Amino acid sequence: MGDNGTVNHGSDLDRKVLAAVERLGRALRAARQEVATRHEVSLLGLSVIETLANGRPRRVGDLAAELDVSQPTVSDAVTALDKRGLIQRDRDPTDLRSTPVALTDTGTRLAADTATELGPLLAADSGTEVDRATTLRVLLGEIARLQAAGVITVNRSCLTCRHYQPPGPRSRARCLLLASPLPDRDLRVDCPEHEPIPA
Repeated sequence: MGDNGTVNHGSDLDRKVLAAVERLGRALRAARQEVATRHEVSLLGLSVIETLANGRPRRVGDLAAELDVSQPTVSDAVTALDKRGLIQRDRDPTDLRSTPVALTDTGTRLAADTATELGPLLAADSGTEVDRATTLRVLLGEIARLQAAGVITVNRSCLTCRHYQPPGPRSRARCLLLASPLPDRDLRVDCPEHEPIPA
């Protein structure tokens, strides 16, 4: 209710959006837990595998920040994956204290298998492509807001990149790095060329 006794529709809508996202999150977590159990890895181990699946090695500290868990927790998960032969550790020749981790061939196959198993759940057959693209932009906006609030640590999506040019009254959104239009459907959740907007 507002100060004058009227219903605050904005707050009610915000609560419904949050409830819907939480429900989706619970369903996805349950499905991912089932897949992780089937492949005998922990849920965090599956997250590490999914994160490394793009081929970019990460240090344990970077994985911890990206997955929003403590470094010792990720280190335990990495050790378990290492014992299974799913990841490999490589010394960084420019920083001997740093040990990037990457998927082995076995880990890469497991990443592909789990992605295939989760594919039907993630397939969006409802609504139009425009609806789904708009949903993507709205969700990325919420992720950016939560990052600004300190809830999310790492965010490499387009909306928080200095190369992103938002749409104007007479112009479409653009990626300045690629010098091309950037419709909602092409927004990236995790861009390797991401550069944060300067504070």
